[in-house]
Amino acid sequence: MKTMNEARKYTSPIIQEALKNIDPTRRETLRRRMLISAHIDDALKAKNWTQKQLADAMEKRPSEVTKWLSGNHNFTLESIFQIEKHLGITLIKVAEDVIV
Repeated sequence: MKTMNEARKYTSPIIQEALKNIDPTRRETLRRRMLISAHIDDALKAKNWTQKQLADAMEKRPSEVTKWLSGNHNFTLESIFQIEKHLGITLIKVAEDVIV
């Protein structure tokens, strides 16, 4: 079984060819979503939690957590903040010295 880091390094000619056909902006969006999903998965493993435990803690359905870990989910900021809170991680760093 591959670890998360090994899975992130996996590539194939078929995947590389498919990625060439996606516009750069969409490709970067997908890359970032996958990184967020991988970070959530790593945090679950570090806490020794299952997807169901995270779902229960957040009062969500386990199927929603599965979607998050797919790498294709379009997260809301509320979801991100709640995931960060329950897993004790930072998924998005926001500059707090911004003057409005």
